[in-house]
Amino acid sequence: MAVLFGPDRVVLRYGGATVHDFHVLPSTHRLGAGDHIGSANIVSGYLCLMQHRHWLYLIAWVATATSGIAATLFSVYLPAIAKDFAGAVPVKDFIPTLGSAAAGAFLSGWAIGAFVLGAFADAVGRRRAMFLCVLLSTVGMSVTGLIESFPLLIAVRFITGFGAGSVLALSTVLVSEAFNTGRRAVLVGILINAFPVGFIIAGLIASSQADWRVAYQIAALTLILPVLVLAVVRESDMWSAAAARQRKVSIGEIIAVPHRRDLLIGVTLFGSMLVGLWAVFAWMPTWVNHISAPEEAQSNRAMINIMLGAGSVAGGLFSGLLSDRLGRRVASAIAYLGCIGMTLLIFQTQQQPGSVLFGSTFMISFFIGINQGVLSGYIPELFPTRLRGSATGIAMNAGRLLTAVTVFFVGVLISTLGGYENAISVFGLAYLIGLAALFWARETRGSMLPE
Repeated sequence: MAVLFGPDRVVLRYGGATVHDFHVLPSTHRLGAGDHIGSANIVSGYLCLMQHRHWLYLIAWVATATSGIAATLFSVYLPAIAKDFAGAVPVKDFIPTLGSAAAGAFLSGWAIGAFVLGAFADAVGRRRAMFLCVLLSTVGMSVTGLIESFPLLIAVRFITGFGAGSVLALSTVLVSEAFNTGRRAVLVGILINAFPVGFIIAGLIASSQADWRVAYQIAALTLILPVLVLAVVRESDMWSAAAARQRKVSIGEIIAVPHRRDLLIGVTLFGSMLVGLWAVFAWMPTWVNHISAPEEAQSNRAMINIMLGAGSVAGGLFSGLLSDRLGRRVASAIAYLGCIGMTLLIFQTQQQPGSVLFGSTFMISFFIGINQGVLSGYIPELFPTRLRGSATGIAMNAGRLLTAVTVFFVGVLISTLGGYENAISVFGLAYLIGLAALFWARETRGSMLPE
């Protein structure tokens, strides 16, 4: 058999006869949006592309899971951390103060970081921005266990959030642009719900390690991730093409009339979900600790965290299929209704630790996971490539500023409303706002990412 290479074809011949004649596509041709051929040889070029896309997806998935650890490891160990920093204040009274300050700092950093690094990703590239956000997230988490000062602890939570929040937005954008054809919604749904895998890991760490400082030393293993981003991730082809032909992006352009409606819808949908989500994820382990017998408190906190993570993962796996089958709006509406129903069931029926509570926790997290997966795939579909990083960062994280402000008042609401149950239920009302906003959202099912 002979293989003959021409400028635009590869010919296979056997015994003087042509067995097959492959036409080779030039490097600028697309099999579909995002599927660029990087070689004159279609076979090797396509295989190299697939290898990179798979490695990109794996690294983005692990980075997203690491952000989940960074977000929840603190809440799992909150009573133990409060004991170290309470000083003369009774630990029971100090827990709401520490929890509110740390959660507010983390969420503020999350929102601001997503705004800044989202714009950075549009200006200088996805790869550099991804490296920076992963670096800040992993370094911040790694040094947490070494801190002895309360103000420094809160400052490091802000830095950790600054990086972790950007990881979710940028990994979603990178994967959406790399897998612009095919089952994009399914892939993004699975990706974004790697975040609650971090909850499971945090729960497993807590179930086997009582010392919170040792737990953060274990989390320091994630410092390998920034190195992997630099070594493996390459720049988005869609961003490179857009950057070569477009001017710099301004905030005025993002909020201009052609994009303003979509931006407001995105902010409202994701923001309303975040208010309810963070009330549950940040305070439910502490609530369970409060209602548990002392000898069962640590194991119950760990189990709640595992159920929160497992439910979100299951919801994420299901979100893409539901989104593709029913559309983004209907899928999100189902998730909002599920979140509302489960919030009332869990926090207004006087449940106690046990199989029913753990199962209910799985279900509320399942609906949260569906909604996160659907909306994380939906929001990048609303904006063109040159605005996608900035607009996605704003839409997915503006609500965190509101959440950061509100969680500062959780401690006050716990006393004013008569307990964790009522305080968390009040925040759950935010789901109604998101449900209402879906009436004005436009459907994007089946559409390509806008250039």
